[in-house]
Amino acid sequence: MALEKDLQDYLKSRKDVQSARQKLQEAKSKVSQLQSALGSAPEAAKAGVRQNLETAKSVLNNAQSEFNTIESDAKSFYRSNKESIQSDIAKGKTTKAKTALEQAIIDRNRLSSLGQSTAVLDKKIAELQGNIAGGFQVVPQTGGLASGQPNTNQNNEVQPENFDALAKTAREFVKKELDNPGRLELARKLKAAGIEVPITGEYTDALTNAYKNAITGAKSSWNAFKEYPTVDAYLNEQARQVAVLKAASGGVGGEELPKPFGTQEIYNRSTAEGVIDSIFASLNLGREANKTEIDQLYKQLEVEQKKLSSMSKGTYKMVNGRRVLVQESGLDARTFLENKIKELPAYKESQAAKSEKNRINLASTALANGYNLETDFANELPGWLESINNGESIDKFKAVIRNAARRILPESVRSQIAPDEDLSTTFSTYMSNIAKAKGVPVNTIRVEDVIPLAITDKGFADPQQFEKNKRSQFWWDTSPEGISVTTTVLNDTLKDFGMLGQGVRTV
Repeated sequence: MALEKDLQDYLKSRKDVQSARQKLQEAKSKVSQLQSALGSAPEAAKAGVRQNLETAKSVLNNAQSEFNTIESDAKSFYRSNKESIQSDIAKGKTTKAKTALEQAIIDRNRLSSLGQSTAVLDKKIAELQGNIAGGFQVVPQTGGLASGQPNTNQNNEVQPENFDALAKTAREFVKKELDNPGRLELARKLKAAGIEVPITGEYTDALTNAYKNAITGAKSSWNAFKEYPTVDAYLNEQARQVAVLKAASGGVGGEELPKPFGTQEIYNRSTAEGVIDSIFASLNLGREANKTEIDQLYKQLEVEQKKLSSMSKGTYKMVNGRRVLVQESGLDARTFLENKIKELPAYKESQAAKSEKNRINLASTALANGYNLETDFANELPGWLESINNGESIDKFKAVIRNAARRILPESVRSQIAPDEDLSTTFSTYMSNIAKAKGVPVNTIRVEDVIPLAITDKGFADPQQFEKNKRSQFWWDTSPEGISVTTTVLNDTLKDFGMLGQGVRTV
């Protein structure tokens, strides 16, 4: 187990391995996006998407081969130099553990001076001391409150926690992973930092929301000022500030309240590009944003995010003797970008293509139920297409067409037809019969012409009644079937009178 863990750590430390892994993941993501786009792309665009997909698959194969080679070489080097590599790893872990221990002791003493519980940090200090004695440091688990220690990259630069991942799993963490003592400890920590939350070990949505607010605060502080790379660091500093403010104002009951504050979130280009590509995919535009579009959207977002009106704001007020933090959300970057993307020609062209595809789909349903979409639903059609483009299911409007067509049918017939079945399917046997009688393809037979011949007030016409109705039509006598039947009857009659054939007919 130790060997495998050290091998994993060694591979993570190799820049060439991590770079190849990143390229592989990006290639996989590209193939996945194009496969999704292919299913939703308009027919006219599918060829281009398929070509891009084949190129992406080729890139993926090359990336997979390159990664396998680099990782294999790295593993071989590790096995050849295992002892020296393991020694270096152990030294590095011990150094990190000592640094973490020093910070944990500082944090514990700070909380202790504020009169807050130090149970979590006491446990962490004991674990770190044990790790140092054993010559290695246990890596913190993802999804917890926070390790209290930021990650570092190969250049020893501080890397913040994955705040977005913490926020995404916050509810599951608070509700399922923490027990009652753990939730109580978290509530007290949030309370000390000035975030209002019920002090109880039982699960509440209020506790989850308060924890998410702490994650958002830590993320905003890091993005704006590169401060507090962990949630713990952010909460500890907020607890310190709250304690200072309490002392200056004579406690919570004093007249002076903390001053209003604000946070400003400004995306870098890489973050903005990721959000833009995500929105392109969610809107089913069939491709990623190009460089010109990204340049334009990023510039617009940057200008908007720097406005004072886009800041998230926090103001304290007293309510029934309690200090309450009123938080006002700032600019929603994703919503802003989505609205801007909808102004682009790419989106408008996509909407037009989807509208045409939906129009053809509805026209097919109308024809299958005896209607002409453009004439019979001319007033409703524009509203239908707009609703479908805005997310309404096309099945809703197909149902409107089918229900309109069935109103002319007796209840005894309507009750036997499935809700999502077209009348051309219901009367397909009768339509096929008419087509054969006329000697024409079945797709030239209109369902509205067949229905009167195929129903009665009691239900569907039986074969004898349908034949009688069919032969009463004006076209039947001159149809191939009518001529054939008439000829047969005439020949039989002539034979009966001995006027056809040379032999004598016997009875």
